[in-house]
Amino acid sequence: MNYLDCHNHTAEWSDGRQSIEEVLECAGVRRVRAGLSDHAGLGEYLNSNDRLLAYADFLSQYPVARGLEMDLGRGFVLAPGVREKFDYMIGSVHGIELHGLRIGFSPLLQYLKGGLPDYNPGAQIKDWDLFFTAHLEVLNREFGEQDYTILGHCTMLPPLALGKPEEAFPEWWEEKLINTLLIHDVCMEISNRWLSPYDRLMKKAVDAGVRFSMGSDGHDPKKTCVLDFPKEMIGKFGVKEDRIFDIRRNLESQPISRG
Repeated sequence: MNYLDCHNHTAEWSDGRQSIEEVLECAGVRRVRAGLSDHAGLGEYLNSNDRLLAYADFLSQYPVARGLEMDLGRGFVLAPGVREKFDYMIGSVHGIELHGLRIGFSPLLQYLKGGLPDYNPGAQIKDWDLFFTAHLEVLNREFGEQDYTILGHCTMLPPLALGKPEEAFPEWWEEKLINTLLIHDVCMEISNRWLSPYDRLMKKAVDAGVRFSMGSDGHDPKKTCVLDFPKEMIGKFGVKEDRIFDIRRNLESQPISRG
């Protein structure tokens, strides 16, 4: 199957290190179709409805699926007429508010890339049940406000630094997370970058009837449109094609000129 990679970023519009033409080149080489989903939210690159309209207009010049990645917890409601410009909207958590303070996940990102070897999220997060509860509250609040399609990298959370995910993530949180996705009809992203979800969560989601999307979370040509982990998980857990998010518009994986 010619899969759709919903999750890629560009240098033109957020923190990618590649042009949209490079994304399309990667899609062609790796035989997938490309979706673009640059960062949106208060304080992010796409931080207003006007910016989103400009972004949608830019994407419309290219054979890509048109998406965005809203920073849940710092999101804003899209104005009438803006949401329909996009094929899908990813919601992702990049930080959590606890006791009035925002715990950003930047140290986790550095840790997972091989830096900050002494990173200890427990120094900030004293009560893990409170943390997981706050995470679910963010999802339910924002999914209830507007039309999200996909939950991005759902286990890219500080517990990843604690050891094996099956030991760090509580089963009660898994079950409530899955219920949240079902209630709001939101897909769970299978992320190549973050190897998310892990096996136990994936199996529970499949058994419960959750739908999925595929995402490389590509920021540079080396990793863009690489879907090895999502393909492995789909095969391993027998996910049928009709439970994988796609769009009907035909997308050619070839760059075009803006000229």
